[in-house]
Amino acid sequence: MAPNTIRLAAAQMGATHRSDSRSKTLDRMLNLLDNAASQGAEVVLFPEIAFTTFFPRYLINDSDGLADWFEHGDVTKSENARSLFDKARELGVDISVGFAEAADNGERFNSSIYYHAKSGSTLSKYRKIHLPGDFEPFADPEATNQLEKRYFKPGDLGFQAFRVPDLAGGSQPIMGMMICNDRRWTEAWRVLGLQGVEVVLCGYNTAGFAPDLWGSDKNADPKEAEETAVFHHKLVMQHGSYTNATYSVSAARCGVDDGKYSLIGGSCIAGPEGNILAEAKTVEDEIVIADCDLSLCRQGKTRTFDFARHRRIEHYKRISEQTGVVEPPKLGEAATNGSLTNGNGIQHEVVHRVPAKKIRVLICNPNATKSMTENCVKMVEPTLPPDVEVVGFTSPPPAPSAIEGNFDNIMSAAAAARALISVQQREGYDAILVACYSDHALIRMLREEFDVPVIGIMEASLFAARTLGARFGIVATSKRSQVMHADSVRHYGMDGFCAGIESCDLGVLDLERKPREQVLGIMQKTAKRLTAKGAEVLTLGCAGMTDMKRAVEEAVGDQVRIVDGVVAGVHHLVGVVRLGGKTAKSGMYASSATGRKLRGQDYI
Repeated sequence: MAPNTIRLAAAQMGATHRSDSRSKTLDRMLNLLDNAASQGAEVVLFPEIAFTTFFPRYLINDSDGLADWFEHGDVTKSENARSLFDKARELGVDISVGFAEAADNGERFNSSIYYHAKSGSTLSKYRKIHLPGDFEPFADPEATNQLEKRYFKPGDLGFQAFRVPDLAGGSQPIMGMMICNDRRWTEAWRVLGLQGVEVVLCGYNTAGFAPDLWGSDKNADPKEAEETAVFHHKLVMQHGSYTNATYSVSAARCGVDDGKYSLIGGSCIAGPEGNILAEAKTVEDEIVIADCDLSLCRQGKTRTFDFARHRRIEHYKRISEQTGVVEPPKLGEAATNGSLTNGNGIQHEVVHRVPAKKIRVLICNPNATKSMTENCVKMVEPTLPPDVEVVGFTSPPPAPSAIEGNFDNIMSAAAAARALISVQQREGYDAILVACYSDHALIRMLREEFDVPVIGIMEASLFAARTLGARFGIVATSKRSQVMHADSVRHYGMDGFCAGIESCDLGVLDLERKPREQVLGIMQKTAKRLTAKGAEVLTLGCAGMTDMKRAVEEAVGDQVRIVDGVVAGVHHLVGVVRLGGKTAKSGMYASSATGRKLRGQDYI
């Protein structure tokens, strides 16, 4: 081989079932390593979570059972993996392998390491940063789940390139690692590219036909869906290799696990021009191998993708300062430097402004009825200033579809809180509004867990009502909610200002299911009873009433004010955020996360 050439190999692994023993899977890996070594491979890449089946597809509530899927301590010396590293050292072949890591500090990660055979040491460790999927499983028992957010923390080691001795004529090639979903994110490649990476190693487990996971058509042809998934995989590997002038190796765990879960193959080695040098021909255990001349990376790195000469980082701030999408203002709301000429030849000045960072408020509906969430978002959006964005969240199963009592309250709070922890960690919303008209348990749970401002729509509506009038009344849904609202008003210390609480004698879901004219008529009569008791301001006692405000206004006239708790809550939170307000953590709202972890309940 030429002086700067390395023989790289991907050790693709076929189906691994949940019932397969660790020893059976390890034997397969040893055979693949022997096979690669016999073909002269110098570096062999194994897939993501290679020592077991892809367990994040299962809901595992038993903490002891969950621990069995992880490697504890130094993976190169663990009982379940040591023989692979011993074999690598015996053969003089470097390996990179993915595994589920239980770290010494109690955290769990989806990790990979690079093991240097000659020195018998780990040169680098990487922990997966872009965790896909969800925290809670889908309601459909037949759906393919992806629960990495439940079992792993996002990686904390960054994308660190590293040099490898004793390869490519002693030139110490620069390598980097990523895992599965990382390969879809251009930022991951560019961070490695900016360190001069010459070989990127990426193991993966990628579903083929999984419409719930991808949000695609459930009636699609499974074969076409798998072909599309393979196309997307190769697309990002080739694009990342080309735009960073680097080789890349990708190794799949593929086939049909448990006779049910389809995973794509497509293991391949791509060159710095984006061309595929070698690729798998099966979805079974297979070695994909190619000779890679690292000197060929020089062309791209010194011409087309000479970062030092061509990058313009002053225009890239948005990439590091913004996570979600912030759309440009609609025409008429903003302007640019210079001038434009309209069809009549009239010029007008336009001013280009870089939009300020938006205040992002999460509207959390703790029940599982998505249409209520959508109505809340729809009603509040027209009231927002340009620098405020609201996002709706609907609690996943097993949350109840409506909250009409204490049992529903607690069940919905538990389901919502479990899901919201990972959502907030990922998205970092500036404030959270709990869209249930009650003193809902979720409010204090989130105040403990996060430092961003949190309020419920009932409390927010009462603050607004006290601002607008001397006495308020509440339009409640059921007779039970009438009693519960009275308790909450006392809890908030506002019973002295309450003219009354009247029930519509409706269930929460009746607001959508009964004929609309009938529902509006009942609400209007209830509102009139409250004004007759002296209420100057009325609050709508359910998030499901948010689009019925106008009908109530028509019934009571323009001298009585109607407060929608969702609109009041969003604007209350926006004001608190503008003040720089954060939840106090010195007393009641101190987080209990540390205590849960000490009790071994960090899985919550």
